[in-house]
Amino acid sequence: IIFAGPFCFALAHTHHFMEHIRRKENRKVAALQVAFQVFYTSLFGMYATFLLLQTGSTPAVIAAHSFCNWQGFPDLGVLADPEQPPHRRCALVASYLVGIAAFCCL
Repeated sequence: IIFAGPFCFALAHTHHFMEHIRRKENRKVAALQVAFQVFYTSLFGMYATFLLLQTGSTPAVIAAHSFCNWQGFPDLGVLADPEQPPHRRCALVASYLVGIAAFCCL
């Protein structure tokens, strides 16, 4: 239940491939983007399943999903942007790592 359900949840996002193709994007790039999206949505699905099994609360899962959709995936491209000052990039990397560590400690 923790792996099969989230994978089905993630596969529901594969329709985004057609959106990329309609915008005349490169098929290989579109496939990689969708594969990455399937990967991280399956991870989120596993977390959501864990949350549901631990709390028994559907509203908690809905709130977590809504929050993640609202926030979106972090823009990691800014970390490689040479126009960004090095101290800003270091601060972003540090905040990402602290956030990941804090999440893992939940």
